[in-house]
Amino acid sequence: MERLPGEDGLVRRHLSGDPRAFDAIMRHYEPYVLGLLWRMAGERSAAEDLCQETFLKVLKGLPSFRGGSSLKTWIYRIAHNVWTDRLRARDPEETGGEEHPAYRVAADPRTPLGRVEDAQIRMALEAAMADLPRAQREALHLFYWDDLSVEEVAQALSVPEGTVKTLLFRGRRALREKVALQLGGAP
Repeated sequence: MERLPGEDGLVRRHLSGDPRAFDAIMRHYEPYVLGLLWRMAGERSAAEDLCQETFLKVLKGLPSFRGGSSLKTWIYRIAHNVWTDRLRARDPEETGGEEHPAYRVAADPRTPLGRVEDAQIRMALEAAMADLPRAQREALHLFYWDDLSVEEVAQALSVPEGTVKTLLFRGRRALREKVALQLGGAP
């Protein structure tokens, strides 16, 4: 995800009362946040609700945004917290997030044979992602799908950078093993 050009100025303009400034922020980041929440929730309607809730919190919280992290990291942290709060509300006993809908991966078809192979790999990857602990899924998604740095993932998830590196390492290893098993190969 690319940083919104001039976002510092947009935040200042919003705080000065310019409604178009928040509009620009939301238009830029909404597709990324919706994608993140869709992959986590597993269905578009739930993701849209969560996205709307996220941006309401962003709107209310912008006056307290201190700039200690990038705006995108701050927004992702809010989206992550909205998702986590929704999980807790559904199941207060849930701690590890082991029960969750399928994790979705977008397809990139090339040739007919490539499409078949991509579909097999994608299905194996989706199943493997769904089996990962929630923290590993989130770290992998933010790092690979949303192109956040380790530092930004740490800020978004409110964990130390070392924890993010461990989550990424363990998540990649588990994915490699699970996908290889599902496709009939050795890990």
